[in-house]
Amino acid sequence: MLLDDFENYIEPKILERGLDYYENGHIPKVEKVSENEFSAIACGNRRYNIYVKLGGRNIIEQRCNCPYDWSDVCKHAVAVFYKLSAGDFTDSAEKLREILGNLTYKTLRNFVDDLLKKDRDFRNEFLRKFDKDFEEDEDEEFFDEDYY
Repeated sequence: MLLDDFENYIEPKILERGLDYYENGHIPKVEKVSENEFSAIACGNRRYNIYVKLGGRNIIEQRCNCPYDWSDVCKHAVAVFYKLSAGDFTDSAEKLREILGNLTYKTLRNFVDDLLKKDRDFRNEFLRKFDKDFEEDEDEEFFDEDYY
């Protein structure tokens, strides 16, 4: 799916909702975090994280942590596509690389250790990536929905 024609591949209702999110400022900032990789936050009833990876103008990966599961693309991602199409993003990639490059192993390890203890989403992502035996908590989505 190309950034120039994504509207041809997404359900009209989702396009309409994504355009509404875009036009009403629900995606306040899109950051370029690496070459062809972008991160954003959708601000609506809840906050959701959106990630988009491009290969030239081709959308090769997109993720949003919202619970929408009717198709591959949600309104939040569509709103980010509109912002990217308009060239409306900041470039944090160089600054992030610079900071990361200046960290010592010990400092970085302490930072990760602290996040593993304090940030459930980070911990789950870490475990998904590095623990071959990790299994998602089946009730986690229910828990988040009812108690947060």
